Amino acid sequence: MAIYGSLKTMDIGDVLQWLYLRNKTGVLTLKIGEYEKKLIIKEGKIKYGFSENPAERLGSFLIKFAGLSKEELENALKKSYEESAKLGESLIKTGKLTREDLEKILNLLVKEIVYNCFTTEEGYFRFEEREENVPFEVELEIQEMLLEGYARKDEIQEIKTIIPNLDVRFLVKVDPSKDKFLMLLDLGKTLKEVADELQMVEFDALKKAHEYIEKGYIEPLEQIVYGEKKKEKEKDSYIKIKGEADFFFKEGRLKEALSLYRKILEIDPSNEDIKNKIKTIERALEIKDLSDNSIPKLKLSPSDLQNLELSPQEGFVLSRINGIWSIEQISKVCPFPPETTKGIIKILYSRGIIEI
Repeated sequence: MAIYGSLKTMDIGDVLQWLYLRNKTGVLTLKIGEYEKKLIIKEGKIKYGFSENPAERLGSFLIKFAGLSKEELENALKKSYEESAKLGESLIKTGKLTREDLEKILNLLVKEIVYNCFTTEEGYFRFEEREENVPFEVELEIQEMLLEGYARKDEIQEIKTIIPNLDVRFLVKVDPSKDKFLMLLDLGKTLKEVADELQMVEFDALKKAHEYIEKGYIEPLEQIVYGEKKKEKEKDSYIKIKGEADFFFKEGRLKEALSLYRKILEIDPSNEDIKNKIKTIERALEIKDLSDNSIPKLKLSPSDLQNLELSPQEGFVLSRINGIWSIEQISKVCPFPPETTKGIIKILYSRGIIEI
């Protein structure tokens, strides 16, 4: 079974509470802004988390909290790939990391991935009941995560009215010599640079800076003129809409994707990629409702298929098209709602990848 929806209708806390109360096992996928996250749930507990956000990747946390250099991390990644081993295990073998340190960092990483989901109500979720292999298991109680998550949500809303992001620099108004946090800010470092150097998670750095502003110790420096702020806001809006449109497109929710892509084209009328996606969706929507008994067949050779740009959802559906199974049979083995599978099949058909 798969369920999906908007975080405006059912926020992340409601979703996690639902998974906890029903003792669910599966994968919760979240599309927040331009990034996708995945939480692995087992019997109502959070067992692991993945995020496309560079600040929420294991490599970033290893550099910040384990003191690894970028070069050491790259070498470890290369070695783990060559040996088909997990990154953490490779680092433990080389002595760069103890197992205890790895466990602490992974716990911190997954917690931050979850907590940061609470800071916005913009986005979408999908939950699929299935098993998922993970490189390491943590065990986080959802009820405890809810308490901290909602507390952060309230705090971050207040903080971001004064400190919009971690790229802010500050004027230090007191003697910084006895406080490393203030000393680094006084050197002109951004809040992100200070957080990295002091091994602080982003939220803790924002909270501390906010506390010091209220005490009168520091003051945010106004470094962006109004016109640039406006451009930045427009850029953020564009990224947000495009992220939502791409999410709907990958999910086979064609009407929602088309509406948003048309909005993007109004902002960026020369964007050829968006124009092509709109044409693809329009062709797909012209297809009459497909019969569940219809049998899709591959139209391209295996070598041609390898050169295509496909979303994970498209790739999954395509791998189940064998010229024998009907759309109904394919829908039953796909971890999406039937309407999503049908939407993806329409896209594949409109792109000339399959025939029906």
